[in-house]
Amino acid sequence: MEKLISLYLFFGICFPLHGQEQTSFRRISPVIKSLILPGSGEYALGNKERGRKFVITEIALVFSAVASYHQSDSERQTYMAFASEHSGAQSSDKSHNYWVDIGNYISIDAYNEEHLRFRENDDLYEDSELWTWDWDSDANRSKFESIRIRSDLWKLGGSFLIGGIVINHIVSAIDALYLKRISALESISFHPKINPSQNSFALQIDWNFSK
Repeated sequence: MEKLISLYLFFGICFPLHGQEQTSFRRISPVIKSLILPGSGEYALGNKERGRKFVITEIALVFSAVASYHQSDSERQTYMAFASEHSGAQSSDKSHNYWVDIGNYISIDAYNEEHLRFRENDDLYEDSELWTWDWDSDANRSKFESIRIRSDLWKLGGSFLIGGIVINHIVSAIDALYLKRISALESISFHPKINPSQNSFALQIDWNFSK
């Protein structure tokens, strides 16, 4: 795992930069480093264990997102091929709504008839070879719909993982800012304040940071 983290940091930070660019990057605030690549700011501040957690999280999220989108595309190719074989639907230049519709109606005629009844003329499909479909059985239509739903769920999961990646960048940047402030803390002093006339007591805390 340590080798994987080292490779991730190397390719994420060092590989895209050369010569003077690498020197300039080292001067960037750890907060910005973590915002660009989670964990790199923590590593720069010498807190490798915290940085390691962010790097592992980033690697897991990235690989999971790629896997989700890949699986979604694989399922998509499967349901399009299945629809072509069992309903005659052509897969070229079709929107996602088209695949939802052919999964809900046994044929283009059934679809158009229902939309005509509700006077939804703008939603009608042209009765041509390009748009037509006619399922050979309702069981195959249901099977197609199940595959399409799986593809959509994988894609939705990928979207959530992308959101997780964004959050990981933000949290790592906040964590780097916290570590930077703590590392700059030189001293803490406490000053009790007693007010006999009001019978009150307060404690003042002074934080001294290096510049």
